[in-house]
Amino acid sequence: MKLKKIYFRKGKNIISKNKGVFLKKYNVHHCIKILRSDFKLIKKNMNRFTHFNIQYTAHKPGKNYLIMKIHKRGYFNGSTSTYKDAILDSNNFIIAKCLSAQNNIDYVDLKEKVFEHSLSKIKNINTLKKAIKRRYKKSLAHLSDTEKLSLGVAITELKIIKRF
Repeated sequence: MKLKKIYFRKGKNIISKNKGVFLKKYNVHHCIKILRSDFKLIKKNMNRFTHFNIQYTAHKPGKNYLIMKIHKRGYFNGSTSTYKDAILDSNNFIIAKCLSAQNNIDYVDLKEKVFEHSLSKIKNINTLKKAIKRRYKKSLAHLSDTEKLSLGVAITELKIIKRF
C-alpha cells in the first residue's frame, strides 16, 4: 500500500504533507518510524544503529533514511479498508544511511553480534521477540503473537549521519 501523505502532530493539530516532497526536502529514500519509547533509546553518542522489523524490510544499502518518532500508532487488520497510517512527531528526526539489510531471518539463526548496535532493551533473541510483539500489537492486530514471530525478522544496519 503506497501512501501519498505523511501525518504529523504539530502542537495540538494533526497536519498532512505530501510524502514525496517531504522525503525530497531531507534527501532521503523513505522513513523509518519508531515508537516513542524506542526512539528515546537512540542515544546522542550512537553512530550506528541496528533496526529490526517483522519479516521484511524494503531498506536498501547506500540509501538515506529519516528515523522518526511515532506520536500515535497506525493500524492495519489485513484489509486495505482498515488501514490507518501512524501520526509522527514533527521534531527530533535522525538521518541515517543504510549499510545493510537482511530479510526473512528465523530468530534461531540470529547471531549475538547482530545485537551490538541495537537499542539497549534489545540485546538478545528473547528481548527482540518481546519488542516485535510490542511494536506490532496494534498495527498487525489481526495476527496472534505466535503468528507474528513465525514471520521471522528483518535487520537493517544504519550509520547515523545527522540529528535534527
